[in-house]
Amino acid sequence: MSDFDPELALRELIATATGWCEQGDGTISWYDRREYARQVAALCALAPAGRGPVLLAALNDPDGPYDLAPAQRELLPEATEHVQVLGAALADLDDADADPDRWVAAALTLIKYRPQRPYIGEPWDGARRETWARAEKFLAGRPVSVRQAVFDALTVPGEDSDGRIKLIKIVLSGGGLDSAGWLDRLSGQAWLGFNWWSWHLNDLTWESIQAEARAGRTHPAALATWRRTRIERSMSDLSDEGDRMWPIPNVGERWADRAVADIEAMPEECRAAWHALLVHCPLGADKAKPTTAWRKTARSLLDAVGGDEFTARLDDWLPLVGQARTLPLRMTTCCPGHLADASPRTIDRYNVGLLWGLIWMRAMLPPSEETLRSLGHIAERAARKIPGHGPASPKLANLAAAALVDTDHPAALAQLARLASRLTYKSTLRIVEKGLTKHAEARGIGREDVEEMALPGFGLPLADKLGDSSYEVEVRGIDATVVWRNSDGKVVKAPPAQVRKDHGEELKELKATVADIGATLIGTRDRLEGLLRRDRAWTVEQWRERFLDHPLARTLARRLIWTVDGVACCWGGDALRTVDGTVFEPAGDATVRLWHPVDDPAAVPAWRDFLARHTITQPFKQAHREQYLLTDAERATGTYSNRFAAHIVRQHRLIALLSRRGWSHVRHRNDGATYQDPRLALPDWEMRAVLHIAGIEDQGDDLMFDTMGTDQLVFLRGERTPVPLEEVPAVVLSEVMRDVDLFVAASGVGNDPNWYDGGPQGRYRDYWSQNSFGDLNPPARTRREVLAEVIPRLAIASRCTFTDRFLEVRGDLHTYRIHCGSGNILIAPDDRYLCIIPDSAKAKEPEMYLPFEGDSRLGEIISKALLLAADKKIKDSVILRQL
Repeated sequence: MSDFDPELALRELIATATGWCEQGDGTISWYDRREYARQVAALCALAPAGRGPVLLAALNDPDGPYDLAPAQRELLPEATEHVQVLGAALADLDDADADPDRWVAAALTLIKYRPQRPYIGEPWDGARRETWARAEKFLAGRPVSVRQAVFDALTVPGEDSDGRIKLIKIVLSGGGLDSAGWLDRLSGQAWLGFNWWSWHLNDLTWESIQAEARAGRTHPAALATWRRTRIERSMSDLSDEGDRMWPIPNVGERWADRAVADIEAMPEECRAAWHALLVHCPLGADKAKPTTAWRKTARSLLDAVGGDEFTARLDDWLPLVGQARTLPLRMTTCCPGHLADASPRTIDRYNVGLLWGLIWMRAMLPPSEETLRSLGHIAERAARKIPGHGPASPKLANLAAAALVDTDHPAALAQLARLASRLTYKSTLRIVEKGLTKHAEARGIGREDVEEMALPGFGLPLADKLGDSSYEVEVRGIDATVVWRNSDGKVVKAPPAQVRKDHGEELKELKATVADIGATLIGTRDRLEGLLRRDRAWTVEQWRERFLDHPLARTLARRLIWTVDGVACCWGGDALRTVDGTVFEPAGDATVRLWHPVDDPAAVPAWRDFLARHTITQPFKQAHREQYLLTDAERATGTYSNRFAAHIVRQHRLIALLSRRGWSHVRHRNDGATYQDPRLALPDWEMRAVLHIAGIEDQGDDLMFDTMGTDQLVFLRGERTPVPLEEVPAVVLSEVMRDVDLFVAASGVGNDPNWYDGGPQGRYRDYWSQNSFGDLNPPARTRREVLAEVIPRLAIASRCTFTDRFLEVRGDLHTYRIHCGSGNILIAPDDRYLCIIPDSAKAKEPEMYLPFEGDSRLGEIISKALLLAADKKIKDSVILRQL
């Protein structure tokens, strides 16, 4: 029998809901809408016999006794439906003769439509207490089949509601439930913490995993979730027996899946040896290196497995570490109950513990180039950032780097040198740099010398035969590719099927080598470009050995201009030549440096002609490099430059560019704290460059600034002593300003076609227009000059003309003006904006000579020109609507 007055409670509920409306804009929030409808349903459905329909009729009567706000009256159809559904469910629950399916359906309906847990002091507490009491009483005494269905309905990851914990406990209290379905639902979760109620199922989860194991059934993915839960929640009070259950590696990662499959295919004795070895692997979350005791035990376990067997298996597994997951994961985002798919690059923290032991065990055996290559790739993958998360696994990245530092092998040194130019994650980068310094001190030479001497040659020129086919590895620009020829000597796109069948391992190794060559080329290119702002010099012997004649480095070095005792030269044809083409032979005692146009601006046109005559494409801009010289305004300010101030940039893009160019940085948040501005160390000159920035608008959810405003560029010596700009070496000044110009251009909202409407509330429309179609900055002027040389060689040349800022393209439908800086487009004659995202410009670029690599905007403009010159053939619906 109900212990509340339904009519009084209904009036109080209506008055409370009216207050909700008066506090806001006359509407009711989605949560209050749901709760209001459920509470009306509970009051009417649980009212003493015959009174519920009367109350409901009075509510729906416009002239009835209840004064409803408009928002409340809008909810009456929903509340009426709730009353009917809940009333039918209550009738089924009270029917002792109902079949189990009806009981299950009724129970789930009661749970779905129940109001939130009662709070003391609210007038409708009686109705809420009644519905909860009915639900609890019913669930406690029902057969296993009913409770099983209710349990399965309640324990759904991602769903939550008030009081679910108590209902689950009631369902479980009767015992006899099958938890296999729960383990299946748990398998796709990152850890057992996706809802408040899920935290109360620790004991059930562990007991279920044990019961399934005793029954000879395995739930590897659920076991993996359980292990991750113990790590995430630091549940040291719970048994670690799960860490010794098979499979030891957490499934869902390629290396772990391969390891499990390999070990399960072994004889029992071998499986037992591997099982014991894997259990020994994790030492502790904070251990940098193994203890002596750990190593002693590891040695005996390695002997049991066999050193050669362990090496062969691990060298097969390590290349797979850090690759995309094989099983997707769902994980909590902002708070329990809010789930999203984790990145495919998410690395299992439990597996990192296993890898810790496996990698250090591998270091106890003779190293191989394959192992060391894998460690380099693992460090790079694990340090690569996942959006919204940070590095994929800092611990794994540091582990791989530390293992390389601890290995005395030329290939380990080569990987460290490559990582030094590729990594941006500071913690791992520090380990790499300390390792390089350690190796340099051991050899009594400078760190730069170690990096250069460690550069591998990869056996280039690399060519061989596999079966009846032959291959040759070619370096094209900064890419490495394999050219295959069949038995007739004809070039084919891929290795023949017979080669793939008979020489799978050789092909796998070749593929890994080509990938490593490409990554090393990029790292070496970036390091060489960075030397333009360094005071770095070599003897002729060092220069020839490390660059000009080095199997890999020469593919870059022979496309660059050098100065030998002040004489500029470049490889042309088959010899070193000066700018006029004269063969040049350096003296043995000469000093070599990289040439910079600031030091010899008068020779720039001649060097550009030299590159064109010899069809040399430089790996980065050198002869075409922009020069930034002091302006009168900067001489007047003395110690700072405002040349790049007052620009609006996207912080996430700025951070990426800063990292790539070697600048130190931290992300700025809108929390009132003081953050360090981006800075670039210039150790050769005992100073640093600092770019002042300030936040504009944050992202709201995490207070991370989305847009930033740029301010002064300064040079400092010591802690805070400003350096007069006229005292900064010309090359350093030019290179630093070129970096900042790149940051402003590439991360600025003015170059983003998605911001053509001016961004939030259109506040930046004028800024966007000015930067998208305004005067050209130095890189854009260089781009216009190159376009003016390239376009006449294309089939669309007759349709193209140049103005001071634009490449104009005459299509069949319109004439288009492509800005040489931003790449954005206006349709003539009324300058109507045409939005083409770069990926939409699908026109294939023809083979053409370009004097330098690395300017993606140059290729983008050429693609857009080719697309628009044939505008009648455009198929993209988004572009067509604008035309």
